[in-house]
Amino acid sequence: MDQSGREMSQIFKCVIGNFSINDAFSAVDLLDDEDILSVSCVQRYKAWIVEILSSKKFDAYDLHKTLSNYEFSVIENGQLEEVNWLEKCFENFKPINVGGFYIYGPHLRSANHPSDKMMIEIAAATAFGTGEHPTTNRCLVACETFFNPEKHKKVLDIGCGSCILSIALARLGARDIVACDNDAEAVRISKENIVINKVASRVKVFQNQGCEFSEAKYDFIVANILAEPLISMSDYIVEALACKGILVLSGFTSDDSSVENRFISLGLEVKHKYDYNGWTTLVMGAE
Repeated sequence: MDQSGREMSQIFKCVIGNFSINDAFSAVDLLDDEDILSVSCVQRYKAWIVEILSSKKFDAYDLHKTLSNYEFSVIENGQLEEVNWLEKCFENFKPINVGGFYIYGPHLRSANHPSDKMMIEIAAATAFGTGEHPTTNRCLVACETFFNPEKHKKVLDIGCGSCILSIALARLGARDIVACDNDAEAVRISKENIVINKVASRVKVFQNQGCEFSEAKYDFIVANILAEPLISMSDYIVEALACKGILVLSGFTSDDSSVENRFISLGLEVKHKYDYNGWTTLVMGAE
């Protein structure tokens, strides 16, 4: 403990790179160690790096063995100064305004919030989606712009992460939302967040192993994941989209047209395209 009674712990930071965007996110999936506290992908110039926070120092040999299919270098590997990392995380996660949404962390629950905004409480935790990333940001804008509660009765959120988009859609009036993610931790966090935001009666969260969601038809679908899984699931996603439904796709860089081309080939047209800070969000529907 420090003098104020706050719990301190040793934290080690390891930075590896340089990767392509797809290799960076794929490498993250292979980093499965009980001592890992967090893993994140960060763009540095034209390449991507992976930053790992752990309770122990990483062995460079073990890293290269785990990620043997990738060429990378260890840029940084050492102990960070002793600080209260939970407090530090809260300090760095400031409220975010995105369109009509106001997103804040649990440490600001009792603070004064704007009365003319739709409130979303999301912790900066172990599931993707706090509103800071360009893809989440534009997905929120797309949902606010294109979602119509009178027309879009059944909603699907694929790769829900923190469930931020489902919560946003519930704030917009959606009453029947299915949210899924193939990561058990994301599902756990999502279930906590829908309770915290008092939308649990409107959102059903489950862990999907594949494309189980295609058993139903949805009027509004949002999928903020990577290009590769979007393409691999494209047939099932289009099959799940109801006639005259809206599909929001994101999670890929602006120089990658593979997702757009794939869904156009399946009979959809682009209704709107957001290019924001190097990332693209597509709003699509049937011709």
